[in-house]
Amino acid sequence: MTLVKRSALALILFTSLAGVSPAFSADEPPIVTALLKNWESQLKVKPTYQALNTESDGSVVIDGLTVTMPVQGEASGKMTLLIGKIKLSGVTDQGNGLFEVANAQFSDTKIDMGSSEATFTVTMPQSSADHWYVKALGDSPTPVDFMRANMNVAKKMSSGPITVAAAGQTFSADSYEMNWDGDPATGAGKTDFKITNIAIPETAIAMMDPSGTLKQLGYSTLSFDIGGNGNIDIGAEKMGFDFDVFYAGKDMGTLKVGAGAGEIPMALVAELQKLEGQAQPDPAKFMPLVQGIQVSRVAVRFEDKSITKKLLPMLAAMQGMDEATMVANAGAMLQLGLAELKNPGFTQKAVEAVNAYLKDPQSITIVAKPAQPVTVQQLMALDPANPGAAIDQLGVTISAND
Repeated sequence: MTLVKRSALALILFTSLAGVSPAFSADEPPIVTALLKNWESQLKVKPTYQALNTESDGSVVIDGLTVTMPVQGEASGKMTLLIGKIKLSGVTDQGNGLFEVANAQFSDTKIDMGSSEATFTVTMPQSSADHWYVKALGDSPTPVDFMRANMNVAKKMSSGPITVAAAGQTFSADSYEMNWDGDPATGAGKTDFKITNIAIPETAIAMMDPSGTLKQLGYSTLSFDIGGNGNIDIGAEKMGFDFDVFYAGKDMGTLKVGAGAGEIPMALVAELQKLEGQAQPDPAKFMPLVQGIQVSRVAVRFEDKSITKKLLPMLAAMQGMDEATMVANAGAMLQLGLAELKNPGFTQKAVEAVNAYLKDPQSITIVAKPAQPVTVQQLMALDPANPGAAIDQLGVTISAND
């Protein structure tokens, strides 16, 4: 399972780096210097390249870029990123350290990661970024400057097939795409992304599920998409975000998770930037900055495609009863379990929702959306002995098939 998690992490890292580049030379164009300084600041490692050329049309070409980084928590582990060729076309200086790259092409990108636990390789033959905005990291950056320089901001980023090879297994995704619309200077704006058709083969499923439960349910292979959308606001003193992400399993169902928060102090961002290399944050510094953050919503929703109907008979058999009996008893068991919440109204709604879902599985949704955003300090002050009041204050609701 750890191997699968690391493979997924590498896949996400891979797509997030699809629009970045780096290294150093006396003749470097300003765009290259900005890119490489930003990446060195992020990774704490100086990238290298084999060649740097400017073509007759002004396009900048970097050949053989390499970055090697240690694997956190692994003394002998390392991760190496190699990009065969980066071509930056239509570069314009927008002023104040901001550059626009009309089109960036990345060829033969590869990540090799090795540790005492496992090794794996990620490859992506082609990827690109259109209208990519690069912010140079100045000599005395503010927290806002530092955050912006570390962001990948482009109107569109995309890739072709992505492959992860690990433990003799091959995982793949058909493509990655991200679209953004916002302020190039700050990075604030709206984003949506999608990784399409992440495929896990039958042999890998057998390794992860030796009992064969998934195969019994009819899922000898797995295929799913990951995607979402969000909005980020960035000001001089504070920032906020609102996002929704989904995990859609083919012929299984779609899990959606969303959240919104605001009033996040940029001073907190500055403290997080200073935290690099420290094992634990200092509560005396962090808590005063965290307490004023406002949470506006948290949502979890599952939309069924087939997995619930397949699971119910199996779960019933495990309890020594038929499906109809188990479904009929589910509401009563849930009501008993939720009695400790001391909120009869919410309990009744939850029982009705679960009964409706089990009888006709379509969707089930849990949302916490208070009438007014709740601060972290208010959340910490909620009485654990009175969860019913907390449910009402946080505006928690549960519904089915809507």
